[in-house]
Amino acid sequence: MSGAFGRLAKSVLSRLGQDALLVSGGTSKTVRVNIEFGVQMQGPYDDAVFERDIATLAVSEGARAGDRLETPSGNFVLDGKMSDNGYLQRFTVQKVLTP
Repeated sequence: MSGAFGRLAKSVLSRLGQDALLVSGGTSKTVRVNIEFGVQMQGPYDDAVFERDIATLAVSEGARAGDRLETPSGNFVLDGKMSDNGYLQRFTVQKVLTP
């Protein structure tokens, strides 16, 4: 059954994602990533609503907080892991402004 979920995760990223360069430490590799812009999130005590950008990557890519993503939409830093279901992981991302 786990093979089916892995194929499903790969299929979702192939359809919804875009090519990106994941830069981790001194290495970089091409990955598929789906970035959602302006996702509304609620604070832990239901008193604050704020917007963040969210990146979804395959767990097999080995992404970690602090890694960089270079995409056609801009360059981002993986800020914090939001979720990991064993196949896909979601990170909040910060856009890197280049002068």
